[in-house]
Amino acid sequence: MSLEKMFLHEKTVEIMIKILEAEENGKSVYPLIISKEIGSPYSYISKVLSEFEKNALIESEVKGRVRVVRFTEDGRKIAEILRNLRNELRKDFVARRKLSILKDIVNGVNEDGNVFRVLAPVIAELEELKKSKDAEVLEEIKNLEMRIDELLGGSYG
Repeated sequence: MSLEKMFLHEKTVEIMIKILEAEENGKSVYPLIISKEIGSPYSYISKVLSEFEKNALIESEVKGRVRVVRFTEDGRKIAEILRNLRNELRKDFVARRKLSILKDIVNGVNEDGNVFRVLAPVIAELEELKKSKDAEVLEEIKNLEMRIDELLGGSYG
């Protein structure tokens, strides 16, 4: 189970973030559009939005035959917090921890001739870590690979 699913009820957060993204793009927000975009029944979306409105997180207004929703100031704050939390929970904490250990190993390497023997397992582990979807991890891997290349005298990259 992902941390995101463990800490956040997926559909409720998706609804909040869809409204936030639409508002940030200057678009009107309609329950039917949210329903289609996140793949939930309109009745469920409508129920959640009613709860949001009852708790002063959104306001709605009927325009013609459609309901348009928008965040209150408090609702927007909560949606931004949820988006930030979701983004944090999507990080690859295992890869980050392994990368931290590998950095310590690389930083502790003595250039006394046993460099490759020490760095070979690090290089192998970095290849495994490249499977991560965490952009910050991937960037750190590139930086560490450049450092390893320096230690190996340009023979790695």
